[in-house]
Amino acid sequence: MNRMFINRLVTVLSLDILVKASAIVLLPVYLHLMTQEQYGIFNYTLSIAYSFSAILNLGLYIPQSKLYHDEQDPQQRGKLIYSINLLLLAGLLVFVLPAYFFGLDHYAVRFLFRNPIHYDQYRPWILLLTLTSLFAYMLSNFFYTSEKIDSIKKYSLFRVIGINSISILALYFLRARDPIELRFIAIGAVELILLLAFYGSYIGKMVRVIDWQLIMKCLKLALPVMLSAVFGIIINFGDKFFLEKHVSYAALSVYYLATACAGVIALLSTSLQNVWLPLFFKEKDLLNNLRKTRKLVGRLVWILVALSVAIMAGVMVCLQLNLIPKSYSEIVYLLPLLLAGQIVICVALLYSNYLVYFERTSLILWSGLGVSLTSTLLNMTLIPVWKAYGAATTLLVSNGCYLVIYYLIVRYYKKRR
Repeated sequence: MNRMFINRLVTVLSLDILVKASAIVLLPVYLHLMTQEQYGIFNYTLSIAYSFSAILNLGLYIPQSKLYHDEQDPQQRGKLIYSINLLLLAGLLVFVLPAYFFGLDHYAVRFLFRNPIHYDQYRPWILLLTLTSLFAYMLSNFFYTSEKIDSIKKYSLFRVIGINSISILALYFLRARDPIELRFIAIGAVELILLLAFYGSYIGKMVRVIDWQLIMKCLKLALPVMLSAVFGIIINFGDKFFLEKHVSYAALSVYYLATACAGVIALLSTSLQNVWLPLFFKEKDLLNNLRKTRKLVGRLVWILVALSVAIMAGVMVCLQLNLIPKSYSEIVYLLPLLLAGQIVICVALLYSNYLVYFERTSLILWSGLGVSLTSTLLNMTLIPVWKAYGAATTLLVSNGCYLVIYYLIVRYYKKRR
């Protein structure tokens, strides 16, 4: 099992490293093809689209990961996949269609953006991005859950090559067009094409039978996670939201660049989680799972600290060589706080799996409520004074609260069992 875990982790991680490495390596290209203000607006808008996507999946990736391994019968698994996609479509009809038809998204834009942007110009592409990222996440989750490593390899490879090559070519040859709109179109179009190519294997596993008992079971596991995702957005997007109200888009772009570099840690965390979850839910012995988790956390922290030092060194070299423009030099002071926050949340994520393991996803909801309130108060207090440093500090403290809460909950349920 250890060899299987390591082999899969290396395979998945190498792909994710390729994805993130390409994003990091190509950052200087994007920074030179877009103005600093455009880079700030693009990333702020993109994070909003991905945040709404995280809510609209209704938390259904959790029952897909958990219940898939509780059932060994292909018929039952097929009914589970069908039920999940049925719920996804129902959610889009209830939430997205009326909001788009009645123009409610315009009110959200006025609330989220201090300064006006060309939203009517971007509107269809932002919708496309939101929907494609939603289904892409569910498809990727299915590949990981069903342990189809070859499928995820192909999907990830085509994704990174397609998005970056089309984006850069469009920015270079269509320089007269709005670069923000060009990047939205490129990402949405590539995501849509890949979904059409790969979603068929997902649909092929469905057994088209409506099982109301199974649907209710899915909702019972998923809805607390969806609501906790709302609180997670308050924490992980709230820093950008409050920062946008107090700094220029040029200053916001520095924060986003620091977030992108710290995202290397998040990449490792996501890769680890994707490989770990199927093996984690297969293990029914609680003490064995706890022992494996402790061992994994101990090694992981040392690796992430070493990786953080390497990221800091790499950023400094890029600034010296002018690969990253000098106007982004403040990143050197922001990055340590953001890297520390990513390390903490990476460990917290491993312990959060136990709340699904114990089928206590409601505790994720209540934890998220408490931490999001704390995060909002800190953002409102620190950002007006410390600007980006206040945002980074809030993120570190909030992620630390998550880790403490999840660890204490796991200890409590361990004693009970």
